Amino acid sequence: MSHAPCLSSARLSIEPFKLQDCSDIYPCISLSLTQFMSWEPAQSFEEFESIGKSWLQAQALRTDQHFVLRDKTTQKFTGLIGIHRIQTKTPEFGLWIREDQHAKGFAKEALKVIYDWGIVTFEADYFIYPVAEQNYASRKLVEGLGGIISHVRQQPKYLQVTYHIPAKLKI
Repeated sequence: MSHAPCLSSARLSIEPFKLQDCSDIYPCISLSLTQFMSWEPAQSFEEFESIGKSWLQAQALRTDQHFVLRDKTTQKFTGLIGIHRIQTKTPEFGLWIREDQHAKGFAKEALKVIYDWGIVTFEADYFIYPVAEQNYASRKLVEGLGGIISHVRQQPKYLQVTYHIPAKLKI
């Protein structure tokens, strides 16, 4: 059960994750997509569906919220965005766009909508956005929201840069 609203941007429908979304999401996850992510692709649809069930559980517990991004015109799956640890003062964003939709501005569009929703929904001191040092597109994205580097840490797959994004309305 999800308590998050259905949101939208100019080109995207941004709706709470449902288990039925797994069939659209799973084929879009590849090793090249996840090179700058802390996780690896599921080895089977069943494994991914199990991950989806854990997302639903986290949503029901109101600790995390995952949103599915779809093209408003075609309803084609475009990506995922989540906010993790939403009961804390420092919720964390996670975002990915399917590879054939990269460099079209969808990530910026989705993050802005979720950021705007997050600052009025959660009592956050700031938001966290971890990103691989070499993922320059994501770094530019978070810096565009006023994100500043908090710290850098070596992760198993890459050097991670963690940004803090102010949690205040920009007037």
